[in-house]
Amino acid sequence: MNNLNPLFALLMILIACLTAYFINLKYKIKYESSRYESVDGLRGFLAISVFISHASVWYQYIQEGKWISKSYLYSQLGSTSVAFFFMISSFLFISKLLNSREKEFSWKAFFISRFFRLAPMYYFSVAIIVLFAMGITHWELKAGLFEFFHEMFLWATFTVIRGSSINGFDFTYLINAGVAWSLPFEWLFYFSLPIISLLILKRKPSVFYVLIGVLFIWGFFYVNGINVQHLLSFVGGALGAVLLKYKPLKNVENPVFSILILICLVLIVQFEKSTNMPCKILITIIFIFISSGNTLFGILKTSTLKLLGEISYSTYLLHGIVLFVVFYFGFGLENAKKLSPSEYCQVVFLITPIVVLLSFVGYKCIEKPFMDISKKYFNKN
Repeated sequence: MNNLNPLFALLMILIACLTAYFINLKYKIKYESSRYESVDGLRGFLAISVFISHASVWYQYIQEGKWISKSYLYSQLGSTSVAFFFMISSFLFISKLLNSREKEFSWKAFFISRFFRLAPMYYFSVAIIVLFAMGITHWELKAGLFEFFHEMFLWATFTVIRGSSINGFDFTYLINAGVAWSLPFEWLFYFSLPIISLLILKRKPSVFYVLIGVLFIWGFFYVNGINVQHLLSFVGGALGAVLLKYKPLKNVENPVFSILILICLVLIVQFEKSTNMPCKILITIIFIFISSGNTLFGILKTSTLKLLGEISYSTYLLHGIVLFVVFYFGFGLENAKKLSPSEYCQVVFLITPIVVLLSFVGYKCIEKPFMDISKKYFNKN
């Protein structure tokens, strides 16, 4: 077996699910009635898929020093999963606006809750990245104090302006597998919502929030340029929300829809990246079916996948750090290079339960407490 064999991905998924199953025996998730069951299950699969993709790419990096995937399957496990994450964000919050059409929508509560949701775990992961980068560079400032604080500012703002190495360590992105790149797009979408809401809500947002949204969007595109393909993912999620609200699909749990999803998944693997337009259309079709309630023969509504979905943000931010610790600090890149493909796969299989367990701890000890604080604050006000 090697890192490009489909069996490698399948076994990682099975190990992750088995680990989550045992965790779930002790920890039962309480879902609100408003939650979208199939979407929650999908989220669990996506986070593990990104982990699998990066585990495969790490072997390529160790052997050749190139952060690339030589397999369409493993490339798509990463890029398509992120496209689905964008769609989920868009689907959930456009649905929220559609369901609040006649009501007062609190933008203050929205932005504060988003910060409490994303920031704590992100800053925890950034703290680890900074400690590792400083340790690797022997705790000596390489470019001066001002430059160091500038780097910290860029990371503190979710790399919205741009990513940056830390203290001269050019391979800082390796520490977390470069996953922070997607978070600026999440914030771009959040700041776009006041403008989008002008077309949806009867009670329009104040000029303040619209202006803030316009300024953020202008600044984002001015610095980063316009990436239409990633923006289309958010459009796909919004389309799913609109269809579910006004023209819901009937009999969506029919096996025919599940078979169509599987066919689309097979077709997606024929493309190198999710940014290809036909590929994006296929991803959107799959998402519309799932967001409309299809659970893929019941798989997406299992408690195991829903648990993985609940801890998916921690998984997304921490899995790269675990891989880095094992292969950079644990084995050392030179020794890791001596691992046979089969030995490398075995090491990753042993890592997989650790990633799931750490993600669960991250969710339980960091994510959930801050989400609860946010809810309690707004319930009092």
